[in-house]
Amino acid sequence: MKIQYRVRLQCQILGLALLALCAQGAARNVFAQDMAGMPGMAEAHKQTIPSTSLAVTVGGKTQTFSLSEIAAMPHETVSVMNSHLKKTESYSGVPLAALLDKMGMPFEKGNEHRLMKSYWIAEGTDGYKTVVSAYEALSVIHADTVMVADSVDGQPLQKDGAIKLVISGDKRPQRWVQNLKSLTLKSIE
Repeated sequence: MKIQYRVRLQCQILGLALLALCAQGAARNVFAQDMAGMPGMAEAHKQTIPSTSLAVTVGGKTQTFSLSEIAAMPHETVSVMNSHLKKTESYSGVPLAALLDKMGMPFEKGNEHRLMKSYWIAEGTDGYKTVVSAYEALSVIHADTVMVADSVDGQPLQKDGAIKLVISGDKRPQRWVQNLKSLTLKSIE
């Protein structure tokens, strides 16, 4: 009787374990399907292609910057805590405000209200996109730095592509865009 009870108990435990595993797998599949249906979520898992240039669009005008042109622009360096890697990193790159200047829209009194109503759409080669307020990207207004980084800890970026959007004030690097391929300035008006 004891052996029969023990076998029955083991079968019940095994059955519950299998049921839990099946339910977990089904939940994972449902979650993956839900996430794939959300805009931007499917792009996060596409294969990455290294960025080779940066297309910047401001006011309907697009200019493509090569990696050497980005490297030749004035750079700033910021130290940030990368919560994904749990370490402090030192990024060097071109602030977005400098790209605005290059594109003919410097921060000045005449552009201030337009920039307050504008935002950048940053896109990586894998289709990952994020939005950054244009005003937030102005270091004369905002304490944090928003930059197109091309090096980390004194070395060229490698696994993140040749260029990467880095936002120093973000506690989590969710809006950082690896393999950055384009920046587009849009307005809410």
